Amino acid sequence: MRAGIGRNLPVLIGAALTVTGFLISPLYAESELTNYLSREKNLLFDYQEEYNRLQSALLRKSWISPVMLSYSERGDDHYPGSGKSRTFSVGIDQPIFKSGGIYYAIKFADTQESANRTEIELQRRQQIVQAISILFDLKKNRLQQRQLRLQIRNDEIDISRKREQYMAGVIDSSFLNQAILQRNRDKTSLLVTELTRKNLYNAFSLLSDKNPDRLKTPHLKLIDREAYRRNNMELEVQRGRVDQYEYNSKMTWAKYLPTFSLDGTYYRTNDDPGSYAPPPGTKENYYQYGFRISMPLSVNAPQDIEASRVAYLQQAVQLQDDRRRVESEYQLVLDTIRIIDKKIALARSDEKLYRELLRSTKEQAQAGEKTSLDVETMRNSMEMAGLDARIYEIEKQIQLLKLYAKINR
Repeated sequence: MRAGIGRNLPVLIGAALTVTGFLISPLYAESELTNYLSREKNLLFDYQEEYNRLQSALLRKSWISPVMLSYSERGDDHYPGSGKSRTFSVGIDQPIFKSGGIYYAIKFADTQESANRTEIELQRRQQIVQAISILFDLKKNRLQQRQLRLQIRNDEIDISRKREQYMAGVIDSSFLNQAILQRNRDKTSLLVTELTRKNLYNAFSLLSDKNPDRLKTPHLKLIDREAYRRNNMELEVQRGRVDQYEYNSKMTWAKYLPTFSLDGTYYRTNDDPGSYAPPPGTKENYYQYGFRISMPLSVNAPQDIEASRVAYLQQAVQLQDDRRRVESEYQLVLDTIRIIDKKIALARSDEKLYRELLRSTKEQAQAGEKTSLDVETMRNSMEMAGLDARIYEIEKQIQLLKLYAKINR
């Protein structure tokens, strides 16, 4: 049984982790896994995380009004002896109650930061998984090349036999031609795998400065369905988006309700000597303060509030849809693994059968009934069946890796 050869392989880079029991447990700490990515890739993620943190901190304090500083200087010659007047003021106009809008704004910033942070971590995790995938694909590529070289050797033996049979008049030329064509097809497939390997190395050089030949592949086990659903990072991001849009809906509703604000300003005036004096009983340095209750009356308020509510409902429905998709993804991986397990069993069965045939062929060769080429052909066939099983094992690991890509430790 031959595994598929020459198919398109992911253009990714390699890393390492392991799974124990039903929970994914990285072989290395997350910080060490990121070392398999290039320095530039890690910096991009680090900057994204820092930008998210700063933007959320800014949003969290956006309800606090700035303190306004003002300085003015004036002069005139309207009165005899008029000079310059300098005024400095410090003022603030601060809403302290916005019908819950301040509280919802802070919660909105918190949920947005959390959702964005998880999304960035998901992107980083996916690149790490892509890193691991290239190791599996490179390993699979090496096995495919070994398998093809064995097959080409068997093709050469088959051509030699058919040439003798053709020259003896036992078979016609079509059988010999088919054997030659099969050898050429296998040689072409070998060239394809070599080109694929070059592409993988090229892709690796674009994503990392590590040597993929020195990186090891992990051994993964199936994660429990409930654990996969509970720790799925995509669902975690979407749950955060639902909360984010819920708080945004409440913020939109609150901005059309009454707001209570305090305002105050301190003025300090410095006049030049001989300038026009202020009226008696007034102060050069003084305060102004007060409060204000305001509420906007907008014809667009109902539509604005309803639109924010619909956006929240849309995210809630999206979460339900994502849950079904996650369940379907897990089931697809599970079904695929079951089929791969059957392929592995068939390949192992073939390997066992060829081993028995090889033993029998060796005995017949010792008795002079078979040739050394017969023994070599059977040995090559047995090794190819074993390589089939190993290739299917790698394909199984790649399927399991799809689950790890979305799991939060």
